[in-house]
Amino acid sequence: MKPHLKPLVKQLLGSREISLHAAEPADTLHAPSRPYPNGWFCLAFSDELRAGSLTTRRLAGAEVVLYRTAKGVLRAVRPQCPHLGAHLGVGGSVEGEDIVCPFHRFAFDPSGACVRTGYDQPPPKASLTQYPVCEANGAVYVWWHALGMPPQWDVPLFPMDDRQPFSHATFDIAGHPQDVIENAFDWGHLPALHGLEEVDIEGLPVTGKPVSTVTATARNTMMRGFHQSYTLTVIGLATIAARTVLPAGAGSLYVMLHATPTAPGRMQVRFGTKLELNGLPGVPDWLGRPAVMPLARLLSEILQRVGSVDTGADLLMWHHQEHVARPRLAKGDGPIGRYRQWAQQFYTEPAGDLVPPRPERSEASRSEE
Repeated sequence: MKPHLKPLVKQLLGSREISLHAAEPADTLHAPSRPYPNGWFCLAFSDELRAGSLTTRRLAGAEVVLYRTAKGVLRAVRPQCPHLGAHLGVGGSVEGEDIVCPFHRFAFDPSGACVRTGYDQPPPKASLTQYPVCEANGAVYVWWHALGMPPQWDVPLFPMDDRQPFSHATFDIAGHPQDVIENAFDWGHLPALHGLEEVDIEGLPVTGKPVSTVTATARNTMMRGFHQSYTLTVIGLATIAARTVLPAGAGSLYVMLHATPTAPGRMQVRFGTKLELNGLPGVPDWLGRPAVMPLARLLSEILQRVGSVDTGADLLMWHHQEHVARPRLAKGDGPIGRYRQWAQQFYTEPAGDLVPPRPERSEASRSEE
Protein backbone atom coordinates (compact mmCIF):
# COMPACT_ATOMS: atom_id res chain seq x y z
CA MET A 1 0.00 0.00 0.00
CA LYS A 2 1.15 3.55 -0.72
CA PRO A 3 2.39 5.31 2.47
CA HIS A 4 0.04 8.29 2.19
CA LEU A 5 -2.99 5.98 2.41
CA LYS A 6 -2.01 4.32 5.68
CA PRO A 7 -3.39 7.01 8.07
CA LEU A 8 -6.76 6.92 6.29
CA VAL A 9 -6.92 3.15 6.34
CA LYS A 10 -6.00 2.91 10.03
CA GLN A 11 -8.68 5.42 10.94
CA LEU A 12 -11.25 3.50 8.89
CA LEU A 13 -10.41 0.19 10.49
CA GLY A 14 -10.62 1.72 13.95
CA SER A 15 -13.94 3.53 13.66
CA ARG A 16 -15.64 1.88 10.65
CA GLU A 17 -16.00 5.37 9.16
CA ILE A 18 -13.92 7.65 6.96
CA SER A 19 -13.68 11.23 8.22
CA LEU A 20 -10.06 12.34 7.93
CA HIS A 21 -10.62 14.18 4.67
CA ALA A 22 -13.19 16.44 3.06
CA ALA A 23 -14.35 14.11 0.28
CA GLU A 24 -17.97 12.96 0.53
CA PRO A 25 -19.14 9.35 0.28
CA ALA A 26 -20.21 8.46 -3.23
CA ASP A 27 -23.87 7.98 -2.32
CA THR A 28 -24.20 11.60 -1.14
CA LEU A 29 -22.94 13.00 -4.45
CA HIS A 30 -24.21 10.62 -7.11
CA ALA A 31 -27.63 9.07 -7.51
CA PRO A 32 -27.38 5.25 -7.56
CA SER A 33 -27.10 4.15 -11.19
CA ARG A 34 -27.63 0.41 -10.81
CA PRO A 35 -30.38 -1.67 -9.19
CA TYR A 36 -29.76 -4.40 -6.64
CA PRO A 37 -28.31 -7.55 -8.24
CA ASN A 38 -29.99 -10.93 -7.87
CA GLY A 39 -28.31 -13.76 -6.01
CA TRP A 40 -27.11 -15.14 -2.69
CA PHE A 41 -25.75 -12.50 -0.29
CA CYS A 42 -23.89 -12.99 2.97
CA LEU A 43 -25.72 -11.46 5.94
CA ALA A 44 -23.53 -12.91 8.68
CA PHE A 45 -20.61 -15.16 9.45
CA SER A 46 -21.79 -18.45 10.96
CA ASP A 47 -20.41 -17.79 14.43
CA GLU A 48 -22.56 -14.64 14.69
CA LEU A 49 -25.68 -16.81 14.81
CA ARG A 50 -25.45 -19.42 17.53
CA ALA A 51 -28.20 -21.91 18.39
CA GLY A 52 -31.10 -20.14 20.09
CA SER A 53 -30.11 -16.66 18.87
CA LEU A 54 -31.51 -14.15 16.40
CA THR A 55 -30.32 -10.95 14.75
CA THR A 56 -31.59 -8.34 12.28
CA ARG A 57 -29.70 -7.52 9.10
CA ARG A 58 -30.36 -5.31 6.08
CA LEU A 59 -30.64 -6.60 2.52
CA ALA A 60 -31.69 -4.65 -0.58
CA GLY A 61 -33.65 -1.94 1.18
CA ALA A 62 -35.40 -4.22 3.64
CA GLU A 63 -34.70 -5.92 6.96
CA VAL A 64 -34.27 -9.65 7.50
CA VAL A 65 -34.40 -11.46 10.83
CA LEU A 66 -32.00 -14.38 10.96
CA TYR A 67 -32.36 -17.01 13.65
CA ARG A 68 -31.12 -20.47 14.53
CA THR A 69 -33.25 -22.89 16.53
CA ALA A 70 -32.01 -24.92 19.47
CA LYS A 71 -31.41 -27.86 17.11
CA GLY A 72 -29.48 -25.65 14.70
CA VAL A 73 -32.14 -25.09 12.02
CA LEU A 74 -31.37 -21.82 10.20
CA ARG A 75 -34.13 -19.48 9.08
CA ALA A 76 -34.47 -16.00 7.55
CA VAL A 77 -37.82 -14.20 7.83
CA ARG A 78 -39.46 -10.84 7.26
CA PRO A 79 -39.34 -9.01 10.62
CA GLN A 80 -43.05 -8.21 10.94
CA CYS A 81 -45.27 -10.61 12.87
CA PRO A 82 -48.39 -11.37 10.76
CA HIS A 83 -50.57 -10.93 13.87
CA LEU A 84 -50.23 -7.16 14.52
CA GLY A 85 -46.93 -6.26 12.89
CA ALA A 86 -44.50 -6.32 15.82
CA HIS A 87 -40.80 -6.52 14.89
CA LEU A 88 -39.53 -10.01 15.70
CA GLY A 89 -35.96 -8.74 15.94
CA VAL A 90 -36.80 -6.22 18.69
CA GLY A 91 -37.39 -8.27 21.83
CA GLY A 92 -38.26 -11.46 19.99
CA SER A 93 -36.75 -14.74 21.14
CA VAL A 94 -36.00 -18.27 20.01
CA GLU A 95 -37.56 -20.88 22.28
CA GLY A 96 -36.66 -24.40 21.29
CA GLU A 97 -37.55 -24.69 17.62
CA ASP A 98 -39.88 -21.69 17.54
CA ILE A 99 -39.40 -17.96 17.14
CA VAL A 100 -41.64 -16.03 19.51
CA CYS A 101 -43.04 -12.54 18.96
CA PRO A 102 -42.43 -10.18 21.92
CA PHE A 103 -45.78 -8.37 21.61
CA HIS A 104 -48.36 -11.14 22.21
CA ARG A 105 -46.04 -14.18 22.36
CA PHE A 106 -47.32 -15.75 19.17
CA ALA A 107 -44.91 -18.56 18.28
CA PHE A 108 -43.94 -19.78 14.80
CA ASP A 109 -42.29 -23.11 13.99
CA PRO A 110 -39.50 -23.63 11.40
CA SER A 111 -42.06 -23.96 8.58
CA GLY A 112 -43.22 -20.43 9.42
CA ALA A 113 -46.64 -21.52 10.72
CA CYS A 114 -48.13 -20.03 13.89
CA VAL A 115 -48.34 -22.88 16.43
CA ARG A 116 -49.49 -21.10 19.59
CA THR A 117 -50.47 -17.78 21.11
CA GLY A 118 -49.82 -16.20 24.49
CA TYR A 119 -53.44 -16.77 25.55
CA ASP A 120 -53.68 -20.58 25.56
CA GLN A 121 -56.11 -20.28 22.65
CA PRO A 122 -55.98 -22.00 19.24
CA PRO A 123 -53.51 -20.20 16.95
CA PRO A 124 -54.75 -18.36 13.85
CA LYS A 125 -53.96 -19.51 10.35
CA ALA A 126 -50.97 -17.23 9.98
CA SER A 127 -47.41 -17.72 8.81
CA LEU A 128 -44.17 -15.79 8.56
CA THR A 129 -42.77 -14.61 5.25
CA GLN A 130 -39.57 -16.60 4.77
CA TYR A 131 -36.53 -15.92 2.63
CA PRO A 132 -34.43 -18.70 1.08
CA VAL A 133 -31.39 -19.16 3.32
CA CYS A 134 -28.34 -21.41 3.27
CA GLU A 135 -25.09 -21.82 5.14
CA ALA A 136 -21.86 -22.34 3.25
CA ASN A 137 -18.16 -21.82 3.92
CA GLY A 138 -18.65 -20.28 7.35
CA ALA A 139 -21.22 -17.76 6.13
CA VAL A 140 -25.01 -17.33 6.20
CA TYR A 141 -26.45 -16.45 2.78
CA VAL A 142 -29.93 -15.15 1.94
CA TRP A 143 -31.32 -15.23 -1.59
CA TRP A 144 -32.73 -12.04 -3.11
CA HIS A 145 -34.35 -11.58 -6.52
CA ALA A 146 -35.98 -8.43 -7.89
CA LEU A 147 -39.00 -10.41 -9.11
CA GLY A 148 -39.22 -12.75 -6.13
CA MET A 149 -38.02 -15.78 -8.08
CA PRO A 150 -36.65 -18.77 -6.10
CA PRO A 151 -32.92 -19.62 -6.07
CA GLN A 152 -31.51 -20.34 -9.52
CA TRP A 153 -28.16 -21.79 -8.38
CA ASP A 154 -26.29 -22.97 -5.28
CA VAL A 155 -23.36 -21.50 -3.38
CA PRO A 156 -20.31 -23.75 -3.99
CA LEU A 157 -18.83 -25.48 -0.95
CA PHE A 158 -15.14 -25.49 -0.02
CA PRO A 159 -13.44 -28.22 2.04
CA MET A 160 -13.40 -26.19 5.26
CA ASP A 161 -13.31 -27.29 8.89
CA ASP A 162 -16.56 -25.87 10.27
CA ARG A 163 -15.36 -26.22 13.85
CA GLN A 164 -13.10 -23.22 13.41
CA PRO A 165 -14.78 -19.83 12.87
CA PHE A 166 -13.46 -16.99 10.76
CA SER A 167 -11.81 -13.94 12.26
CA HIS A 168 -13.87 -11.18 10.69
CA ALA A 169 -15.03 -7.56 10.54
CA THR A 170 -17.91 -5.73 8.85
CA PHE A 171 -17.86 -2.26 7.29
CA ASP A 172 -20.85 -0.13 6.30
CA ILE A 173 -19.82 2.02 3.35
CA ALA A 174 -21.06 3.65 0.18
CA GLY A 175 -20.81 1.58 -2.97
CA HIS A 176 -22.27 -1.26 -5.01
CA PRO A 177 -21.39 -4.99 -4.84
CA GLN A 178 -20.51 -5.13 -8.54
CA ASP A 179 -17.54 -2.83 -7.92
CA VAL A 180 -16.30 -4.99 -5.04
CA ILE A 181 -16.40 -8.20 -7.04
CA GLU A 182 -14.73 -6.40 -9.95
CA ASN A 183 -11.57 -6.46 -7.84
CA ALA A 184 -11.04 -10.08 -8.85
CA PHE A 185 -10.66 -8.99 -12.48
CA ASP A 186 -9.13 -5.52 -11.96
CA TRP A 187 -5.58 -6.84 -12.11
CA GLY A 188 -4.03 -3.42 -12.61
CA HIS A 189 -4.90 -2.23 -9.09
CA LEU A 190 -2.89 -5.01 -7.43
CA PRO A 191 0.56 -3.46 -7.98
CA ALA A 192 -0.72 0.13 -8.09
CA LEU A 193 -2.74 0.13 -4.85
CA HIS A 194 -1.46 -2.89 -2.92
CA GLY A 195 2.17 -3.01 -4.00
CA LEU A 196 2.04 -6.61 -5.23
CA GLU A 197 4.94 -7.66 -7.43
CA GLU A 198 5.48 -10.32 -10.08
CA VAL A 199 1.74 -10.76 -10.48
CA ASP A 200 0.68 -13.63 -12.73
CA ILE A 201 -3.10 -14.12 -13.08
CA GLU A 202 -5.24 -16.35 -15.26
CA GLY A 203 -8.99 -16.84 -15.49
CA LEU A 204 -12.02 -15.33 -17.19
CA PRO A 205 -15.70 -15.24 -16.22
CA VAL A 206 -17.77 -17.72 -18.20
CA THR A 207 -20.96 -16.36 -19.73
CA GLY A 208 -24.05 -17.77 -18.05
CA LYS A 209 -22.18 -19.34 -15.14
CA PRO A 210 -22.79 -17.75 -11.71
CA VAL A 211 -19.39 -18.84 -10.36
CA SER A 212 -15.98 -17.99 -11.86
CA THR A 213 -12.42 -18.98 -10.92
CA VAL A 214 -9.15 -17.07 -11.11
CA THR A 215 -5.70 -18.46 -10.30
CA ALA A 216 -2.89 -16.13 -9.32
CA THR A 217 0.68 -15.95 -8.09
CA ALA A 218 2.15 -12.79 -6.60
CA ARG A 219 4.81 -11.53 -4.21
CA ASN A 220 4.14 -9.20 -1.26
CA THR A 221 0.61 -10.43 -0.49
CA MET A 222 -0.36 -11.11 3.16
CA MET A 223 3.02 -12.81 3.62
CA ARG A 224 5.38 -10.00 2.67
CA GLY A 225 8.45 -10.89 0.68
CA PHE A 226 7.15 -14.33 -0.36
CA HIS A 227 5.51 -15.66 -3.47
CA GLN A 228 1.98 -16.82 -2.80
CA SER A 229 -0.22 -18.85 -5.14
CA TYR A 230 -3.94 -18.73 -4.58
CA THR A 231 -7.28 -19.45 -6.20
CA LEU A 232 -10.07 -16.88 -6.29
CA THR A 233 -13.64 -18.14 -6.54
CA VAL A 234 -16.09 -15.44 -7.53
CA ILE A 235 -19.63 -16.24 -6.37
CA GLY A 236 -22.20 -14.06 -8.12
CA LEU A 237 -21.94 -10.38 -7.30
CA ALA A 238 -21.58 -11.23 -3.63
CA THR A 239 -18.36 -13.04 -2.69
CA ILE A 240 -14.69 -13.33 -3.55
CA ALA A 241 -13.24 -16.40 -1.83
CA ALA A 242 -9.45 -16.78 -1.86
CA ARG A 243 -7.84 -20.09 -0.95
CA THR A 244 -4.12 -20.69 -0.57
CA VAL A 245 -2.85 -24.24 -0.06
CA LEU A 246 0.14 -24.10 2.27
CA PRO A 247 3.39 -25.90 1.32
CA ALA A 248 4.00 -29.52 2.30
CA GLY A 249 0.32 -30.11 3.02
CA ALA A 250 0.46 -27.95 6.14
CA GLY A 251 -3.08 -26.64 5.63
CA SER A 252 -5.05 -23.91 3.88
CA LEU A 253 -5.58 -20.18 4.23
CA TYR A 254 -9.05 -18.85 3.38
CA VAL A 255 -9.82 -15.17 2.88
CA MET A 256 -13.45 -14.21 2.25
CA LEU A 257 -14.74 -10.88 0.98
CA HIS A 258 -18.52 -10.50 1.00
CA ALA A 259 -20.43 -7.52 -0.44
CA THR A 260 -24.10 -7.11 0.51
CA PRO A 261 -26.35 -4.32 -0.81
CA THR A 262 -28.25 -2.68 2.05
CA ALA A 263 -29.80 0.44 0.48
CA PRO A 264 -29.46 2.34 -2.81
CA GLY A 265 -25.78 3.28 -3.02
CA ARG A 266 -24.90 1.56 0.28
CA MET A 267 -23.46 -1.83 1.14
CA GLN A 268 -21.89 -3.82 3.94
CA VAL A 269 -18.52 -5.41 3.24
CA ARG A 270 -17.63 -8.43 5.38
CA PHE A 271 -14.00 -9.49 5.46
CA GLY A 272 -12.93 -12.76 7.07
CA THR A 273 -9.74 -14.81 7.43
CA LYS A 274 -9.25 -18.41 8.51
CA LEU A 275 -6.04 -20.44 8.67
CA GLU A 276 -6.53 -24.19 8.90
CA LEU A 277 -3.52 -26.27 9.95
CA ASN A 278 -3.18 -30.00 9.45
CA GLY A 279 -0.41 -30.27 12.02
CA LEU A 280 2.74 -28.67 13.40
CA PRO A 281 5.95 -29.19 11.38
CA GLY A 282 8.40 -31.44 13.19
CA VAL A 283 5.97 -32.23 16.01
CA PRO A 284 4.41 -35.72 16.33
CA ASP A 285 0.64 -35.76 15.76
CA TRP A 286 -0.15 -37.06 19.23
CA LEU A 287 1.71 -34.13 20.75
CA GLY A 288 0.88 -31.35 18.33
CA ARG A 289 -2.77 -32.06 17.51
CA PRO A 290 -4.22 -30.52 20.72
CA ALA A 291 -2.38 -27.28 19.95
CA VAL A 292 -3.30 -27.08 16.26
CA MET A 293 -6.75 -25.51 16.62
CA PRO A 294 -5.82 -22.82 19.21
CA LEU A 295 -2.70 -21.91 17.22
CA ALA A 296 -4.67 -21.72 13.98
CA ARG A 297 -7.22 -19.40 15.60
CA LEU A 298 -4.49 -17.14 16.93
CA LEU A 299 -2.74 -16.96 13.57
CA SER A 300 -6.08 -16.34 11.84
CA GLU A 301 -6.65 -13.29 14.01
CA ILE A 302 -3.16 -12.00 13.25
CA LEU A 303 -3.57 -12.54 9.52
CA GLN A 304 -7.00 -10.90 9.64
CA ARG A 305 -5.44 -7.74 11.07
CA VAL A 306 -2.64 -7.80 8.53
CA GLY A 307 -5.04 -8.35 5.65
CA SER A 308 -7.43 -5.67 6.91
CA VAL A 309 -4.86 -3.00 6.14
CA ASP A 310 -4.80 -3.91 2.46
CA THR A 311 -8.57 -4.38 2.38
CA GLY A 312 -8.94 -0.98 3.99
CA ALA A 313 -7.31 0.59 0.94
CA ASP A 314 -10.00 -0.99 -1.23
CA LEU A 315 -12.71 0.23 1.15
CA LEU A 316 -11.45 3.77 0.72
CA MET A 317 -11.73 3.46 -3.05
CA TRP A 318 -15.23 1.92 -3.04
CA HIS A 319 -16.58 4.42 -0.51
CA HIS A 320 -15.87 7.34 -2.86
CA GLN A 321 -15.97 5.62 -6.26
CA GLU A 322 -18.35 6.80 -8.97
CA HIS A 323 -19.34 4.04 -11.36
CA VAL A 324 -18.09 4.72 -14.89
CA ALA A 325 -20.43 2.94 -17.28
CA ARG A 326 -18.06 3.28 -20.25
CA PRO A 327 -14.55 3.21 -18.79
CA ARG A 328 -11.52 4.12 -20.86
CA LEU A 329 -9.66 0.88 -20.29
CA ALA A 330 -5.94 0.44 -20.84
CA LYS A 331 -3.65 -2.49 -21.47
CA GLY A 332 -2.85 -4.09 -18.12
CA ASP A 333 -6.25 -3.46 -16.53
CA GLY A 334 -7.36 -7.06 -16.77
CA PRO A 335 -10.62 -8.46 -18.24
CA ILE A 336 -12.87 -5.75 -16.76
CA GLY A 337 -14.99 -5.46 -19.89
CA ARG A 338 -15.66 -9.18 -20.00
CA TYR A 339 -16.44 -9.17 -16.27
CA ARG A 340 -19.06 -6.46 -16.72
CA GLN A 341 -20.71 -8.40 -19.52
CA TRP A 342 -20.77 -11.46 -17.24
CA ALA A 343 -22.26 -9.39 -14.39
CA GLN A 344 -25.34 -8.49 -16.45
CA GLN A 345 -26.83 -11.94 -15.80
CA PHE A 346 -27.49 -10.95 -12.18
CA TYR A 347 -29.83 -8.05 -12.97
CA THR A 348 -33.56 -7.94 -13.53
CA GLU A 349 -34.87 -4.42 -13.89
CA PRO A 350 -37.59 -4.05 -11.24
CA ALA A 351 -40.76 -2.12 -12.01
CA GLY A 352 -40.68 1.44 -10.71
CA ASP A 353 -37.97 2.50 -8.29
CA LEU A 354 -35.18 0.55 -6.61
CA VAL A 355 -37.29 -0.74 -3.72
CA PRO A 356 -37.73 -4.50 -4.24
CA PRO A 357 -41.09 -6.26 -4.06
CA ARG A 358 -41.71 -8.35 -0.98
CA PRO A 359 -41.10 -12.07 -1.42
CA GLU A 360 -44.12 -14.30 -1.67
CA ARG A 361 -45.04 -16.37 1.36
CA SER A 362 -43.64 -19.86 1.24
CA GLU A 363 -43.88 -22.92 3.41
CA ALA A 364 -40.20 -23.45 4.08
CA SER A 365 -36.93 -21.89 3.06
CA ARG A 366 -34.02 -23.72 1.54
CA SER A 367 -31.80 -24.50 4.53
CA GLU A 368 -29.17 -26.96 5.58
CA GLU A 369 -30.53 -28.45 8.75
